[in-house]
Amino acid sequence: MRNKKDSFEGNDEAFIAENPNDSGDIALKTQVDSVLYFLQRLDISMISYVLDDKKTYQNIEKRLFIKKLGAAVDELIDAGDTYLNRYDGVCNCKTYNFNCKGFSLVGNKSNDYLDLIIEIQDGVVLDIYECFSFKCENQEIIKNEYIGIDKSDYPL
Repeated sequence: MRNKKDSFEGNDEAFIAENPNDSGDIALKTQVDSVLYFLQRLDISMISYVLDDKKTYQNIEKRLFIKKLGAAVDELIDAGDTYLNRYDGVCNCKTYNFNCKGFSLVGNKSNDYLDLIIEIQDGVVLDIYECFSFKCENQEIIKNEYIGIDKSDYPL
């Protein structure tokens, strides 16, 4: 499992412009702030550090979830992405999680993406899972290929 840090050259002005916290201007006050921050930066090690070891994510133990998320992050890095743009939205599946808030995370180079629902209570991450019927608030974003976390969960 690699991290974006392993492939980032440090001279990408667009990365710094899009990510003001790299200069320390924005405090990561909650667990969810940290998870989103490190997810956008493709830093699976820090996501693992921040998430609770005792919880399951996407109905699997944390260790396996991190391994699968890491494989998805590796796919994004292999596609040339150095960070993920984040867009708010909701689950549009009428059967499961309808209107649950989440995020579409889109690669800055490939436009490959993850659609995640993150259940939050008082800034604490309760669960993270994929959404296969995600609706972004911004309908104009360009998405390319969906990068899944748990390919065995893909709908037929």
